Amino acid sequence: MNKITFLIIYFTLSVSNAYCNDTLYLQDFLDVIRSNHPLIKKADLYDEFSDAYQQKGKGVLDPKLQSAYKRKHFSDTDYYTVWQSELKVPTILPLDFSVGYENNEGQFLSNDDTVPNQGLLYGTLNLSLFRGLLFDDQRYRIHTAELKGIQSQIDKNLLTREIIHQAVRSYLEWSTSYYETMLYNDYVNLVRTRHLNVIDLFINGASPAIDTIESIVNLNTAEKNYLETSDKLISKEQKLSLFIWNEEGQALKMSNMVIPENLDELLAYLEEVSLIINPDFENDPSIRKFKNKIELLELSNRLEREQLKPQLDLKYNTIVNLGKDDFGPTLNLNDYKYGVSFEYPILNRKSKGEIQLNEALIDQNELDKQQYQETLANKYEELNRRQVVQQNIWNIANQKITNSESLYQAEILKFQLGESSVFLLNQRERKFLEARTELIKSYLALGELLNDMFYLKLGQL
Repeated sequence: MNKITFLIIYFTLSVSNAYCNDTLYLQDFLDVIRSNHPLIKKADLYDEFSDAYQQKGKGVLDPKLQSAYKRKHFSDTDYYTVWQSELKVPTILPLDFSVGYENNEGQFLSNDDTVPNQGLLYGTLNLSLFRGLLFDDQRYRIHTAELKGIQSQIDKNLLTREIIHQAVRSYLEWSTSYYETMLYNDYVNLVRTRHLNVIDLFINGASPAIDTIESIVNLNTAEKNYLETSDKLISKEQKLSLFIWNEEGQALKMSNMVIPENLDELLAYLEEVSLIINPDFENDPSIRKFKNKIELLELSNRLEREQLKPQLDLKYNTIVNLGKDDFGPTLNLNDYKYGVSFEYPILNRKSKGEIQLNEALIDQNELDKQQYQETLANKYEELNRRQVVQQNIWNIANQKITNSESLYQAEILKFQLGESSVFLLNQRERKFLEARTELIKSYLALGELLNDMFYLKLGQL
């Protein structure tokens, strides 16, 4: 049983034994998402789009077989029977080839359709000069299909990166909420035990009645805070469950026996995966999407510029006589057909307007690309600077815990010696609790910064 299958099975179990807790590591969580999340599967479908566009582009050069048959019979008279078949073979060059067979008969055939009894076999060469010589609609459609295939891969990268970023954020919120809830759970148990001790002291005459009131108010506050964090944890668990799916596409509910990994290990993993050694935001999928749009517009302009040229097409047909009565093919170089066609729109305002429009769109996308690329570089610098600040906050939060604990332990000793009160002890205890909750918030803030850096890192891959 592989790790992903085990995790999926575990998510579906209702475990009641407290000793059956299992740790869900962020790396394993992301493995489950990459394997089964429907939006990741949706992103994978962009591979199908890419293959389809490639296939569509190649289809421009598919040979085409066509045949036409016409017959007219009226008042016992065969007016004509016309049968023409042709195989066309397009190429990526401004040359098209075709081979055809023509067999016609009837009393009222036009002179142009009159052929020997065995028919004619012909080969055709179409050559475009000026317009279409360097670039034509066939090459445009092939390159467009390639660029749309690339666009599909970019869309896949964008969607996958967004899902991973949201999943990591959800895991961070769940893990910090879990440890905050556990902290308040321990605090409630501690306060409840002390409250019972204060009651015993009051019964034995060693403590005034007001201390019991002070103690119960402190317990009420602790229980309220615990319930609020528990409510928050439920919300985060439900949000995290939205990312957990099995191979059959069914959403799973995470067992409440599953716990997050240690926060120190979590930050260490995020620091490892988010490290960017040589940032190059030219490869970011958002930047590549701008480039792709620009390339499509430039390709369209290239085709439109061809329309500004005069069109000169040459068509030459070789003709093979297959025989008048018996089958006997003969090739005579003097048997041929050829034609020349010329066309040139005088003003050509349509193509000129399209080119002007595309150039404006290209300039817009270039400016958007430059602005977004600068935004990414600026974000990278911001995250690096803020990470230093958040690391200092994290260090101070740790120091505050150490100092608050020292004051708290000293206050306990004074209380045991009768030199302190329940009120002062509660104050020290709450300050110690506050310091620990601040550290958890610092873990979350630092983790979110690393997740944002991981988002940028995914754009480098």
